[in-house]
Amino acid sequence: MSWELFLAGNILTFSITTLLQKVLLSGKNSKPIAYTLFFQLFTGIFVVIIGFLLHAFSFPHITPFLLFFLIMGIFLYAFGNLYIFKALKETEASKFTVIYSTRVLFTILVAVIFLSESFVIKQMIGTILIFSGIVIVSLKSNKLHLQKGDLYALIAAVFFGLANANAKFLLHSFAVYPYMAYVFFAPPILLGVIYPKELQYISHFFEKKNFIKMFWVSLFWALANISFFEAIKRTPSISILSSMQLTSVIVTVILSIVFLKERKNIGKKLVGTVISFIGLILLTI
Repeated sequence: MSWELFLAGNILTFSITTLLQKVLLSGKNSKPIAYTLFFQLFTGIFVVIIGFLLHAFSFPHITPFLLFFLIMGIFLYAFGNLYIFKALKETEASKFTVIYSTRVLFTILVAVIFLSESFVIKQMIGTILIFSGIVIVSLKSNKLHLQKGDLYALIAAVFFGLANANAKFLLHSFAVYPYMAYVFFAPPILLGVIYPKELQYISHFFEKKNFIKMFWVSLFWALANISFFEAIKRTPSISILSSMQLTSVIVTVILSIVFLKERKNIGKKLVGTVISFIGLILLTI
C-alpha cells in the first residue's frame, strides 16, 4: 500500500475525528491536561490492540544513538500537546488552526537540513497555496492580533514540526506500531509526572457517558495516526507529506458543511478550498 493511500486515509480519519470531537465532546473542558492524558493513553491502547492483531510488533535493537532521538521525540510530543491545550485556553480555535499549521515549515526546515530532502520552488508554492487556503477558511477576522495564546500555538507548532521530522528518522529503524506505543504512552506518563494533581480527574472519563464518547474519538484518532505514521515510514519526502497533510483542515471544513450544516461564510470556505486544492495539485505533479 502506497504512502499516498495511507495519507489519504489519515486525512479522512483525522477529519472524522475532528467532527466527532465537535459533536461528542462539545463544550469547554475545564481540565485539558487530564483530558490529553486520558485521550493519549486510551488511543495508545487501541494502537497496541490493532498492532497485536496484525502481528506487527517487532522492536529494534535500541542503540544509545536511537535512544537519544526517541527520548527527544517523547519530550517533543509531550510538550507539544501541553502547549496545544495552553494555546486553546488563551486563543480562539480559528487563529490556533492557522498558527499551528506553520508546523509544516519547521518540518521542512529540519528535513532539508538534516535529512537531505529536496524542496523545489513548485513544492514551495504548493505549500504556500495550501496554507493560504487554510488562512482564508479559518480566520474570522481580517486582522491578526498576536497574543500570549498565539505564542503558545507557535511553540506547539515548533514542537510538532520537529517531532514529525524526528519520526521520519526513527521510522527508518522502528516498525510503526512499536514506535507509536512509545509516542502514545510515554508522553502522557511524562506529563503525569510533571502534573500529578491532574491524575485525580481522569476518573471523570470512566463515567459511562464520557467513556463511550472517548471510545469513538480515540478509536478514530488511533486509525488517523496509524495511517499517518505508515505514510511517514513509506514516503521519500516528509516535507511533501507534511504539506499535503495540511489539507485535512480543508476536508474537515467540507465535511462540516455537509454533515454539520456549518454554512456560515460558505463562499470564503469554498474559495479557500479551491486555493488549497491547487496547491495540492502542485505538490503531486
